[in-house]
Amino acid sequence: MRGKGVQSVRSGSVGDLICKVVIETPVNLSDRQKELLQELDSSMGTGAEAARYRPKEQGFFDGVRKFFDDLRG
Repeated sequence: MRGKGVQSVRSGSVGDLICKVVIETPVNLSDRQKELLQELDSSMGTGAEAARYRPKEQGFFDGVRKFFDDLRG
């Protein structure tokens, strides 16, 4: 993250913060656990409502189209 790191003692400039994110995907779920995940998925809705919770699901060209649609008013 640019500019979010530790401040240099010599120059006073702020460095970059490097993060490591580890995401663990659950495996060997019970039937109840699968049911709960499906319930969570359905509770997020569809279409524009779901995009609020899943910003990466939207493709690049969808974002470009939305940008130009917003410009038109």
